[in-house]
Amino acid sequence: MHRGYKDSWHQQLRTSCHQLKLRLRQMPPYGRGLLLVSALFCCFVVYRILVYTFITDISYHTESSNCPACYGTRMCRRIHETRVHGVEAFHYINSIVNVKNVYFGRLNGLELVFKKLAHTDELERVDTYLCRGGFSQCMRGSSNNNQLCVIPPSDSFQLSCDMTQAVANISSRLTGPVSVSDVIGLSDAMQCPSPRLVRRMVHRYRERGEFVDEHGLSVSEKFSLLYTLAVNPEPIILQMFPHGEKWPFPAYIGACGRIIAEDYAGVPLRDYFYADWRIRMKLALRLLHIADQLTDNSAGYKLYFSDISLDNYSVQKDSLEVTINDAENILIVDEQLLAEDKNPGYDEPHHSVYDYCEHGNNCLTIDVVSLCSKTQSDFNYYALCKSLLSSFSDHDQGMTGGLLHSLPASLKQSQTIKSLADECAKPPPNKDRFVIKDELILVLESVIKSLTPATESF
Repeated sequence: MHRGYKDSWHQQLRTSCHQLKLRLRQMPPYGRGLLLVSALFCCFVVYRILVYTFITDISYHTESSNCPACYGTRMCRRIHETRVHGVEAFHYINSIVNVKNVYFGRLNGLELVFKKLAHTDELERVDTYLCRGGFSQCMRGSSNNNQLCVIPPSDSFQLSCDMTQAVANISSRLTGPVSVSDVIGLSDAMQCPSPRLVRRMVHRYRERGEFVDEHGLSVSEKFSLLYTLAVNPEPIILQMFPHGEKWPFPAYIGACGRIIAEDYAGVPLRDYFYADWRIRMKLALRLLHIADQLTDNSAGYKLYFSDISLDNYSVQKDSLEVTINDAENILIVDEQLLAEDKNPGYDEPHHSVYDYCEHGNNCLTIDVVSLCSKTQSDFNYYALCKSLLSSFSDHDQGMTGGLLHSLPASLKQSQTIKSLADECAKPPPNKDRFVIKDELILVLESVIKSLTPATESF
């Protein structure tokens, strides 16, 4: 480019910018505001088009080179066949917007959800701890009194070691079969594990290879299993309590490196908060049935779900089937072990106490010691009613009053349902929460059964 032409181009650019500045100054305030809103809207539309129109290879996100410090490798052979919404050139933007590290895509026509199971900084924090060898203390079950292994903030360390060597050093100490002492305290799920639960976990672990040692898992597979439990136990729970056996979780598809794939379970329950009251009543009944199943089932395990929110349940639009789409915060208790040990008070019911918290904060206190030592607790019903069904429920974006809000005055059971939902969250003196939830289920079932095809045409 000739110097004269280049100088002329620069002059034209400066002149154009100056004219634009003058025009903006001459515009009335509302005009400048409208222009700014329009520009932001255009940027948003462009981003959404890029994310949902183009496709990208999910293998970018796997970080499989870190294995066995990963969730597994069984899906790696098929990972390149998978496509997710997004653009390869926009990973930096996506890393800022998609802070939950959740992606949606397809594999052989099947709609899937891909998860990294943690925020990027959380994964980096685990890597830092692995690099310093501190994580191996948790893996050897050194956490005391069933307290979770605490991983310090990433800014307290600098990752400056050979990750491969660090993993090798920890793996050399992972001898023998997976035991209770290996997993206790690694996550909410493993606060009070039993030998039977550990056997179920190892037996149903789908990331195991064809060639294993006499203990059932290779050293690398043991490492991946323990690593997964420590980062986020969700995929382990999905494998132990699979959708194919009618458990209320999405179907687990597989893992490749630090990403897992689950079956797409539908839209968030949040999308139904303002739906027709008959739909919301059916969803409330399904939620209560899920609480029933987690509390009392033929497998002999109590699954206590402590992260109840409108975003942590999914709903299939056609069937209104409800599933738990975020299973990170579930405590698993072996009822059979408690019945065998017969420790004092093991068969006395545990009653959850109502938590008072500030506006907009659905706080829940979970009494781990009591739940781990009792064969019966009403915690799942308390958590569900307080966080989702009762008028005490309070979510962001003005979603107050619970899922059973605004029932029609013409419905004669309207006040009964509201009262029972509130009592389920905060029982009156001398009234049992188990009895209250049964009454609520019966009323909901009665109303739903009475709906004629005409009244269901909404």
